[in-house]
Amino acid sequence: MIAFMLIVSLLLALATANTTANAITCANGAHLVVARGSLEPQGPGAMGVLAEEILKLIPGSDMEALVYPALYAEYVESQTEGVRTMTSVIHNYVKNCPDTDLILMGYSQGAHVTMDTMCGASSEGFPGTLSQPAYITDNIAAIIAMGDPSLTEGQPFLVGTSEGSGIFPRKLPIGCNAIASKTVSICDKGDPYCEAGGKDLSVHLSYIKNYGEFTVGHVVKAWKSRN
Repeated sequence: MIAFMLIVSLLLALATANTTANAITCANGAHLVVARGSLEPQGPGAMGVLAEEILKLIPGSDMEALVYPALYAEYVESQTEGVRTMTSVIHNYVKNCPDTDLILMGYSQGAHVTMDTMCGASSEGFPGTLSQPAYITDNIAAIIAMGDPSLTEGQPFLVGTSEGSGIFPRKLPIGCNAIASKTVSICDKGDPYCEAGGKDLSVHLSYIKNYGEFTVGHVVKAWKSRN
């Protein structure tokens, strides 16, 4: 009996510790969710330098680096897992912190994850998903996608010199309509991922340098317009 009670006490203690570890602290500023690109180590990746600048300019903010594989060879599986994880992260945060605006940022595969999470996945070869409901999109202040392979020609939020679609264009770009005014998707001509047929990898890697100041300014302005 004593042994049984000790086991029960231990299980309760572990459950309490786990709950505490998973508890969400709501940011007074913005909550940034950052998805890294393919093959970058776990963390915010190249986007991290921009995220840090945003944190300085929006006091009381915090950042969460999305935990997902970011694999290249197993891209579909990796990206799909990223969409599932980001969807869960966003829903959990909005549920627990309805008064905090979110800022979503993604580079390359991370941009694809971010946009599929919000717009719904509709590219050839990827499991289809639904776009996010209004109670989620209403809590998003800004979305930044750099080098998004799912960028589709004609979408109104393109910033850059690209004139075509990415290598995984959307069959249902209408899914992005609800977030179009909140979104900036950066792609320049020659990028082999966000512009199918492009052959200049250096373009794909240039967005932090070439659009970093613009990105930070846009995000901060978007957040301030709501707060």
